[in-house]
Amino acid sequence: MCFLSGITQTLTSSTLNTPDQSTPSKGTKDSSPISETFGHITSPGLYRKTIEFLTRHIALVVLVLFLLTGVWILDDYGEGTDVGVQRETAIRNLKYVLGRRDFIYPDHIHDRFYGVSFELPLLLLERALSLDDMRNIYLMRHLMSHLFFLIGGFFCYLLAYRLFGSRLLALLAMLLFLLHPRIYAHSFFNSKDVPFLSMFMISLYFTHWAFWKGGIWRFLMLGIAVGVLINLRIMGVTLFAMIVGMQILDVFGDRRHMLGCMSVFALSCATTLYVISPGLWGDPVGNFTEWFTMLSQHPTSITQLFRGDIIVSTDFNPPEYAPVWISITTPPAVLVLGIAGTCMVLLRGLFRPRDVLANTRLRFDFLLVGCFVLPIVTVIVLETNVYQGWRQVYFIYVPFCLMAVFAVHWTTSVTQSITSFKVLKHGAVIASVAATVAAMFSIHPYQHIYFNFLVDRTTPEHLRTQYDMDYWYTSLREGLEHLLEAHPAASIHARAYFGPGGFLNWQALPDADRNRMILGDESFDFYITNYKVRTLIEGHGGDATAPLVYSRVIYGSKVLGVAAVNLSMVDDDVAAPYRDLYNATVSKQPGAQSNWDVYADDAALVYIKERCVASDFGAPFFLHVTPDDIDDLPEQRRRDGYATRNFDFRFGMYGVRFDDKCMVVVPLPEDGISGVRTGQFRSDEELWSVAINIRPRGESAYRAEYESVLREDPAISSEFDVYLHDSRLIYVKGPCATSDIESEFFLDITPSDVEVLPPV
Repeated sequence: MCFLSGITQTLTSSTLNTPDQSTPSKGTKDSSPISETFGHITSPGLYRKTIEFLTRHIALVVLVLFLLTGVWILDDYGEGTDVGVQRETAIRNLKYVLGRRDFIYPDHIHDRFYGVSFELPLLLLERALSLDDMRNIYLMRHLMSHLFFLIGGFFCYLLAYRLFGSRLLALLAMLLFLLHPRIYAHSFFNSKDVPFLSMFMISLYFTHWAFWKGGIWRFLMLGIAVGVLINLRIMGVTLFAMIVGMQILDVFGDRRHMLGCMSVFALSCATTLYVISPGLWGDPVGNFTEWFTMLSQHPTSITQLFRGDIIVSTDFNPPEYAPVWISITTPPAVLVLGIAGTCMVLLRGLFRPRDVLANTRLRFDFLLVGCFVLPIVTVIVLETNVYQGWRQVYFIYVPFCLMAVFAVHWTTSVTQSITSFKVLKHGAVIASVAATVAAMFSIHPYQHIYFNFLVDRTTPEHLRTQYDMDYWYTSLREGLEHLLEAHPAASIHARAYFGPGGFLNWQALPDADRNRMILGDESFDFYITNYKVRTLIEGHGGDATAPLVYSRVIYGSKVLGVAAVNLSMVDDDVAAPYRDLYNATVSKQPGAQSNWDVYADDAALVYIKERCVASDFGAPFFLHVTPDDIDDLPEQRRRDGYATRNFDFRFGMYGVRFDDKCMVVVPLPEDGISGVRTGQFRSDEELWSVAINIRPRGESAYRAEYESVLREDPAISSEFDVYLHDSRLIYVKGPCATSDIESEFFLDITPSDVEVLPPV
C-alpha cells in the first residue's frame, strides 16, 4: 500500500524531471550510474584516467565504434530505387540555381518539391571529390547518409542528458535511437526519410535549448533548424506549429520578450526555407501551397502487400496501416517502454493540468508526445498516402524512444530504494539491447526487413504472403553478385525484376563486374527477383517456371531468388494446369489477333503466343481498362481526372512458358468495365495494340442466356427486341453498333395495388 502511494505521489509530483533538476550544473560532478560504477577505482595512473575519460565521454566512444562499424559494412547494402530520382532532383536544382530555367519536371512534377537541403550538399561533395564512377558516388552517399544519422544520435544523447541529467540514461536513449533495425539499415541507402529523422532530432534539441535558456539568437538558430527540416519533408510544419503554440503560452509571461522570440523564430524559419528551396523562388506563397497540398498526400501510387491483401496506396490505405507496421517492426522492449512512457506523461497532465501550462519541462514532455501521436492521428484522419511500411513517419521514433527512456527513469525514481530491482532493471535493459543487436546481426544486411515476435516468423513463406519485405529492391545486389561469383570467367545475361532497382544495383558493382554483367529484356539466361508483392508465388518467373539457382531467406521467407530461364516447364505437374487452360482457351475465338493472340475470359485476359523465344519472356504489355461508370473509381483517381484505369505488366509477372509456348493471364478489375485496349511496348515504343469490343466480364454467361432467349418469341419487336424471360426483361439487338453501348432505357412499373408500395 505504501509502495502504491509512493508511485502516485511520484507521478503527480511537479518536481519530477523539472528543468532545474534535468541538467547538471557545470560545477557539480555527474552522479550518474556510470560514475558510481567506476567510483571505487582509486589506483593512480593511466588506467584511472582512461576510466574517467570513458565515463565522461562515453557517447563519443560509442559513436566512434558505430562509425567504424558503419565504414566496415558500408558496401554490404544494396541501392534503393529512390537514389536515382533523389540525385536527379539535386542536379536539376543546381542547374536552376546556376541559371537554367527548365526546372519544371514534365513527367513527375511533384519531384521538384522534394527538398534538397541534404541532396544538394551530397552532389556538391561528389563534384568536389571529382567522383565520376557511380559505384564510388553510391559509397560516398552511403557514408554521408550514415554519418548524418550518427550525428542525429549524438543530439539524441545531448537532449536526453538535458532531460534526465544522467549519462547512462542519455546513452540508453542514443542506443535506442541508433539500434532500431529498420532505421539503421535505411540510414545507408535512404536519403529521404532518415535525414529527416536526424534533422527532427536536431530540431528537438534546439527547441529544448531555446525554451530552457531563452534568448533571441537561440530562437534564431531554432528557426534555421526547423526551416531545413521543412525543406526535407513538409511534415516538418508539425513541429513548427507546436513550437509556435508553446511560444503563445509563454506570451502570458514576459510578453515583449516572447513576441520578439516568436517573430525571430518565424522569420528565420521562413527565410531559411525560401533560400534553400529553389522550387519556391518563382512564387513563394503559391508554390508553397501547391507543395503542401501535393506532398502532404504523397502522390506516388505504390502497389503493396498488407496483411495478405494487395492494395494500391493512392486508392486505399487501411486506417490501421501505420500503427500495425510500427507495432510489428519495432523492438518489443522499446515498444512497451515507449507506450508506457507516453501514458505516464499523459497521466501527469491529467493529474496536474495547470502545471502543463506553467512548467516548461512538462510542456516539452507534452510536445514530445504530440510529435509522436499527432502525425499518426493525422495520417489516419486525413487518409494520407503512406506506403512501404512506415518510412514516411520514421521521425516519430525520435520522441518515442525518449518516452521509452522516460519510462525507465520513472521506474528508477519509484524503486530507487530497492537494490534488487535496480539490478534486475539494468539486466533487462542490457538484455533487450543485446537481443536487438543479435537480431540485426543475424539478418545483416537486411535489417530493413526486421519483424518482431508479434507476427509469425517461423512458418515458411508466411511473411512473404502477408507483408512487403524487400520493397526497396536492395537484395537485387546480392543476386547480381552471386551470378558473378558463380560464373567468374563468363559474360552473364540477366534480367532483374523492377528495372530501376536492378540497374541501380548494377551501377554499384565494380567496373570489371559491370562489364561482365549484361542486363536487358531482350535475351537473358537468369532472372533475379526480390519477391515484391508475392512475386513468383503464383508462378511467374521463378519457382514454377524455372529452377532457382540461388535464394536468400529471412524469417523463413524468400527475399531474393535467382532463376535459370528454360524454354520449357521443369515440373510436369506444374505445367499440367496451364496446358489445360491453354487447350480450353485456343478453342475459342480470340478477341484480337496480333503478335500475341488475346482472348477475353470471364475475369481475365489471356495472351498466347506460339513458339515463343527467349526475348518474349521479357515482353512488357500495357492494359487500359475503361470503367462503366467513373463514379466506380476510387475518390483519388476521380479527383485526378482519370477516366481510365491503367495497368502495365510484364511476362515475368503474370506469364508462364511451356512446350515452346508463352501464355500470360492478367486478371481484370472487379468493378464493371466498358472497354479494353491492350498492346505491347519495348523501349517506350508501342509495338502493337488492339481494342477488344466485347464485355470480357461475364461474357460467357450472357451468351448462354442470349441463345436461350432467341428460342422464345419477343414480347415487343422494335429497335431492341424485348423478351420476358425468367421474370426479367431482356433487351436484344443484333448486330449491335458501338453507339448502342451508350443507349439509355427507361422502365415504368405500375403496381396492381398502390397500398403495397412502401411509404414515401
